[in-house]
Amino acid sequence: MTREVQTETDSLEVYGMIMDAIVTQRLAPGQKVSENILTRMFDISRTAARNAMEQMTAHQFMESPSPRITRISSLTLKDVKENFMIRKMVEPSVLSMISPHIEEAEFRRRNDALFHAGPIDNDADALRLLKANRDFNIYIAQQTQFPLLISWIRQLEETTMRIYWIYIKLTKSLPYQWEQHRGLLDLVKGNQTDEIRRYTIMMISSCEDRVLNAIFTHGKLNAHSLNF
Repeated sequence: MTREVQTETDSLEVYGMIMDAIVTQRLAPGQKVSENILTRMFDISRTAARNAMEQMTAHQFMESPSPRITRISSLTLKDVKENFMIRKMVEPSVLSMISPHIEEAEFRRRNDALFHAGPIDNDADALRLLKANRDFNIYIAQQTQFPLLISWIRQLEETTMRIYWIYIKLTKSLPYQWEQHRGLLDLVKGNQTDEIRRYTIMMISSCEDRVLNAIFTHGKLNAHSLNF
């Protein structure tokens, strides 16, 4: 492995560790962060912490209201609604585009990784399932071979992880049904473009309804931020 590849791998690992902490609210919305805080928390170098902070600020997972202050971006009801709206615009088109080229065995393997029997009652299982869902959707985007789209989908899916984490903590379940993904595979295999679009929008809309219902039912709007 060359030095450049090693550096890139290390950077992705650091970014992933910090993202996990943001998703699970170990780094809570609104919490101040700094190079020193991240260095101590994750046992990383100041350079790695600085690079991660720059990336996460660019991706809007951190915000810097002033040169001396950086904090974890809040997750608001507006963010939730925008996330679902964008996914309903993008995901049906991506799935329709790649359906002739999808590898059934890989699709099925990634879908099987989303299965969980019973309630999700520990953080390790919750994070594992959220990562599997994120990776499933990034894998779909990768089949387009459009680097910009893949990067954008990754950012969208990491925001989705933050949203679904709250839902899991409230309900001990995922907001989507594993069986629905199995049904989607049949449509993708058959390259049924119109049905893929309809079915995907239905799946995302059902998730949106469940998430919003859980948020309002449990009163999780706190000073315009969604915290658990």
